[in-house]
Amino acid sequence: MNQGELVQKLDAFFAVQQYDERAYWQRVIPSAALSAYEHLARAEFFGGTWNGLMLDATAEVDRVYLIVFPGQAVLDTILALELERGAPGALIFAHHPTDFEESGRGFIGISEAQLEDLREHNISAYCCHAPLDNHAEINTASALAKALKLRDVQPIITAAGPIDGVHGNVRDLNFGQMAERLAEVTELPYIRYNQIRFNAQPVEHVAVLPGGGDQKERLERVRALGCDTLITGYWWPSGSHEYAEEQRAALRTLIPDLPMNLLGASHYASEMVVLRDILPGWFRGVGVEARFVRQPEPWR
Repeated sequence: MNQGELVQKLDAFFAVQQYDERAYWQRVIPSAALSAYEHLARAEFFGGTWNGLMLDATAEVDRVYLIVFPGQAVLDTILALELERGAPGALIFAHHPTDFEESGRGFIGISEAQLEDLREHNISAYCCHAPLDNHAEINTASALAKALKLRDVQPIITAAGPIDGVHGNVRDLNFGQMAERLAEVTELPYIRYNQIRFNAQPVEHVAVLPGGGDQKERLERVRALGCDTLITGYWWPSGSHEYAEEQRAALRTLIPDLPMNLLGASHYASEMVVLRDILPGWFRGVGVEARFVRQPEPWR
């Protein structure tokens, strides 16, 4: 398929130009790593919204790789698969434009060497962060809620308008069973002990916030809805970076008074469901094969 045609379809469906994340990504990516994006990413991407076609390396695409974070192991897997078939032209559809160490440094950039490798082997890269989180039909929260078999699912809307997760109902399921179901649908061997908080609430009205559920305003929004259980990527940040330390300090005063059960899978695991379960069908619908590539370590 012609890459330009595919990019136009993606841009239109996800309305990528409506979500300008340039300031955010250029703040959270270490300054030393930003030079790789400045040198190799499309000028329209680096100086634009940071959603859409980031790396332009091929004119034709006959396979799409769906990923959450462009970590080294994930990109190496894609490069190996493309080398095996002669690198005829592929596109990476990434939820984030940068790698992420949940238990370490937080967001880290893609190296210049890796971006060069992708370009040399005819592999373009497309980023879709806020547009995928906020899309009315295909989004990270709705996909996870569907996998968890929630009923009567409704969007959680911010004051500014975008979707910030969903909430719905569940029947005949206790907290332990919900934790087991979450681990199963996100392909985790278990839920980490520091992401489990049973607050003696029945599991009936469940909120789903994929990714980072450690922001005070997001937690207060869920509390206002009367939810008894929150499912998120993580509600207690375990990284060693400054942002994680700031969030932990704020959460120490908020969490004890939060009348909810809390369950965290991982940032990656909570957001991969839409890429694994929903997006392959969208790409088949426009005439191109799509494969989800798993991250080897969900909590790295």
